[in-house]
Amino acid sequence: MGEWKRVFLNPARMGLLLLLTGLTCALFAGSLLTHVGPGELERTVAIGKYKGELTERFLGKDPLLIMEACEAEEAMLTDVYYDYNHFPRWNEEGRELPAVYADEASLRDAIAHLPYLQGFMGDVDRFNETLWMYIDALHEVNEDAAYAEGYTAYLQKIQKQTEEQSKTSIFGKENSFSLRNLKKTAREFGRLLGFDDAGTSPGPAEEGTSGSSASGVQVRFGNNRGIERWLGFRLGDYFGLLLLLVFVMAFLEERKKGLWSVIRTTGEGRLRLGIHRVLILLMVSVLSTLLLQLLPLGISLWLNGGGTDLSRPIQSIQSFRTCTVRCTIGGWILLYVAVTVFSGLLLGLFMWFLMGVVQNTQLALAALLPVLGAEYALFTFLPVQSILNPLKYLNLFSYVHTTELYTNYLNINLFGFPMGNRRMMLILLPVLLVLFCLLCLRMQVKRYPEGNRDLLSGVALKMNTVLDALRRCFGIGIWEAYKVLFLQYGAVILVILVLATGSLRYAAWSMIPEDMRTYYMYVRDMEGPLGEPGTPEAEESAAYLARARESAANSANPYELLRALDMLEERITALRTQGAAEGFSPWILYEPDFNAYYGEVPVNHQRLNAMLALLFMVFLCAGISAYERQAGVVPMLRSLKYGRSALFHRKLLMTFLMAVFVWGFVWLRELSEYISLFGKEILSAPVQNLPDYEAFPFPVSIRGFFGILYGLRLVMLLPAGYVILCLSSYMPNVRMSYLLGPAVLVLPALLVILGITVFRWVSPLIPVSAAELLLGLGQGRWWCVLPFVVWLAAGHAALKISLDRAM
Repeated sequence: MGEWKRVFLNPARMGLLLLLTGLTCALFAGSLLTHVGPGELERTVAIGKYKGELTERFLGKDPLLIMEACEAEEAMLTDVYYDYNHFPRWNEEGRELPAVYADEASLRDAIAHLPYLQGFMGDVDRFNETLWMYIDALHEVNEDAAYAEGYTAYLQKIQKQTEEQSKTSIFGKENSFSLRNLKKTAREFGRLLGFDDAGTSPGPAEEGTSGSSASGVQVRFGNNRGIERWLGFRLGDYFGLLLLLVFVMAFLEERKKGLWSVIRTTGEGRLRLGIHRVLILLMVSVLSTLLLQLLPLGISLWLNGGGTDLSRPIQSIQSFRTCTVRCTIGGWILLYVAVTVFSGLLLGLFMWFLMGVVQNTQLALAALLPVLGAEYALFTFLPVQSILNPLKYLNLFSYVHTTELYTNYLNINLFGFPMGNRRMMLILLPVLLVLFCLLCLRMQVKRYPEGNRDLLSGVALKMNTVLDALRRCFGIGIWEAYKVLFLQYGAVILVILVLATGSLRYAAWSMIPEDMRTYYMYVRDMEGPLGEPGTPEAEESAAYLARARESAANSANPYELLRALDMLEERITALRTQGAAEGFSPWILYEPDFNAYYGEVPVNHQRLNAMLALLFMVFLCAGISAYERQAGVVPMLRSLKYGRSALFHRKLLMTFLMAVFVWGFVWLRELSEYISLFGKEILSAPVQNLPDYEAFPFPVSIRGFFGILYGLRLVMLLPAGYVILCLSSYMPNVRMSYLLGPAVLVLPALLVILGITVFRWVSPLIPVSAAELLLGLGQGRWWCVLPFVVWLAAGHAALKISLDRAM
């Protein structure tokens, strides 16, 4: 029990377990919300409840009847939307149609079964946004019904395609992999239809069921969205791998502390200790599966209408349409838990063996990370059509992302014979488990503290002999970087940063009002410079408007088109007038695209991303000043020639570099995503052409606006870093610095996101987000500058205190 207590009662490891669990659940829940802000969780739960009630109402009914009912409900809600907003509607002859719901009482009666929606009757924006979320829920239920209705046709299509392709010269060559693969695919999917292996046709389907036949899979309609959305979330898989790595490194602590020789001389310090460590890895894998996988699944089911009928075939979920395993949803979840637990154990044993054969802990980590990086690169980037295709799927990350073994149907070419990827990996799993378990136990028994030096350590010793001469030339700056990246595992944190930021959301799309859609259709078509009167751009704009008016006048419904063109001409006139007065070139811009990333709607996304940036700044910078105090070398450093101001300036440089890394991974993705979607054509347009930025204090292009925005975000990360640096200089160890940093910087930011606005004045969240400042300046709100002033002052004060302590 001593080893169990040592490993599991360690505050740092337990803190990491809780942190990863909370971070996984928070990021997953955030990915399910339309926005991240006050009341959004309540709205998501209400929409999920509505979806669950719809599903319950339709259970057991014919999918075609379900689709008809969904379309009728959607038509009713669309009428409510039109009449609530007083939008006109015309028939084909151009005559305006009367309102279906002429007064508020009739509107309330129409949505009496949606009390949550009724609560927003006085708030136009919230009502419209919530209404369309209800319509989206109807679409999802409709899609589930359509999938259940069409699954049999999908299976029959596979059989037909197989029969047709086997007759072609490309696929029909006898004894070829292609023909064998076709036959294997047809046989396995045929079993879902009820065919036997000889291809005998199934009997007639039971009346009132969806699926193939009584002997085939009976796909049934149900609430699938909770599981569907959980399947697409990978971050918990990566965090589980990280957790295993941290606990494996706990097995190597005796080497770092010089206790390896002592432990091996005790009665239970070899084989018995090794067996306990295997069981500890199994327990870690169980905890990882429960907290990082099943807990998010429970959250997803709760936010998406509650549970689902677990007795349905797994093929009832669209993501499993290519799964050939015949089991229920409940059976698959149990199977998934078992496979994930033992896959986690295998990954832990693999990392323990690879790191255990190397005597130096840092060298062991340096050997492991490239192996994991290479496996990840093959799994992620190797094309399916590549001749190296087996390396993509016979891969460690197939055991990290175990859901893909069931959601992706694939046969690998194994010496000319098709072998299912899922089947192969599950056959290999117990074999590899036994192999690495024996290797790890043998290593535990036979690996000596001295002697039988491992190959890597031997090579490293020779390399160190050569590199020592070079290392003597390194300055304190290089050693400070080495301390942050390796001794404090900053390199691992940067890897986690890359993985975590890959799941960030930047855009928040708001719906264009019905009466503005035609207007924005013309705006998108005309987008570009307007030019001054007499210029080629102005003549081109005038010609476009003339053609558009002529086309609108000859259309079946000219009223709406001509009204939109009138609005467009008014906007063009206003832009030319404002441009002449303020000295910028007028452009007509399609602002919904820009506003989705930099307007008012995505503010909560920007805040969430800024909070994540602050969290990583804490973990990257918390040990910069605290590490020396933990090691007890502060008095010695202060006595050295370069141990005061020079060392302090190197610490400032490392803080700046960490800020650059965080800034790049968190926000350059946003800029890259925006430019890849909308191109670079409008970057030279003045930002004042956008309605939300028409009061911007000085003329600047959108390219310049981006430079200011992203420059501010980098600049405002520095005061946060200086505060962390100052706080860590008071801490006795890195662990305390890790605990204090989130309490001072991240917790107030979280409270701002949750709607407690008073904390926006004491949190660096708003300055680090920065977009709100520029948005406020664009709308003439100068007081938005105050949080920036506060945190620039706080950063300056922290810097001065840190400098005084260093001197």
